[in-house]
Amino acid sequence: MMIGHQVQSPGAAVLPRSLYVPVGAVMGVAMLAASLTPFAQPFLVRLMLFYAGVTTAYILMPYVRRGDIPLVAAWVVLMAELAPCIGGQLISPVKVAADVLGVLMAAGPIYVARLRQVQQGDIRPGGRRASELRV
Repeated sequence: MMIGHQVQSPGAAVLPRSLYVPVGAVMGVAMLAASLTPFAQPFLVRLMLFYAGVTTAYILMPYVRRGDIPLVAAWVVLMAELAPCIGGQLISPVKVAADVLGVLMAAGPIYVARLRQVQQGDIRPGGRRASELRV
């Protein structure tokens, strides 16, 4: 039976928590730079670029609160859309939609899974940082 069985996941790709901020900053700058290249102008390419970036962040930084990664991704999307305005270009609704959909495609399943946990009664009493081991 699989009830109570712990599945070991490979931890090779998981970063130490002390590297979360610098790696996240490098990933944000890389995503911004990649989104400003001529290669990333088609809708599907932009969508997959932001999907891959957010998914990679969730894989490398599993202990970050689930809402922090999409929040940072939203700032990267904003900068990716405002940066061309400096050169006199207008904001493209198609590019904004591709960027936002890429972020939502990566983050959406995590929120659906949490909603299912809550509906099944899998919630911790007390605050969000409350320990399960009460004395």
